[in-house]
Amino acid sequence: MTTTPALAGPGRPAARPARAGRAGLACKRACDIAGALAGLAVFGLPLLVLAACMRWQLGCPALFRQVRLTGRGRQAEVLKLRTLRAGTDPEAWVPAPAQSTRLGWLLRDSHLDELPQLVNVLRGEMSLVGPRPERPSFAGRFAAEIPGYAGRTRMKAGLTGWAQVHGLTGDTSVADRAALDNSYIDHWSLRLDLVILARTAWLAVSGPARHTRARRAGAAPAPRALLQLTPGRGGQQ
Repeated sequence: MTTTPALAGPGRPAARPARAGRAGLACKRACDIAGALAGLAVFGLPLLVLAACMRWQLGCPALFRQVRLTGRGRQAEVLKLRTLRAGTDPEAWVPAPAQSTRLGWLLRDSHLDELPQLVNVLRGEMSLVGPRPERPSFAGRFAAEIPGYAGRTRMKAGLTGWAQVHGLTGDTSVADRAALDNSYIDHWSLRLDLVILARTAWLAVSGPARHTRARRAGAAPAPRALLQLTPGRGGQQ
């Protein structure tokens, strides 16, 4: 297995991922369109039901829009199911438990509140797999403080990602997330995307609490160790 390439520093330009190329990006985009259409067909009705429930519980519009960095210097209004009560600070890093309902926390913990982002994927603003989009205020601070953070914007933001399937969500190490995001970009392949999507589906089925316990049991493995979990040469195919 090859050594993981050095991570890009915050002052370096966000170049296009070397392994993707035009053909790879075109294939990734085609898979995004097909996956988003299939996802909306399957989850469309359940999303409407969940949206109606959250509207009834919170008394607010069911959809929440927030501007986030979606890769390559672009911003977009990312869609989510609203899970927090009116008046909650949208810029809070981790909301307090009292700021949502039991159903709201279940949606947040399982990441089902992010399914409306299939619309963002269909629009071309996001991808099915990639580094998660971040709020501009936090992204600017992280890029200044964390070596390599800016390098994760080389690829379009995703609905799920390499860091997320290893438990790095919510109040977890941003530096670890950036390292895994950069390793994903450096070792990108369509097969790796399929592995991440399969793991995301498994986590949704097996329950987020199980994965949260595994995450809290110890620190996330180093990127190179995680890449050994995918077939082939460091995750490359």
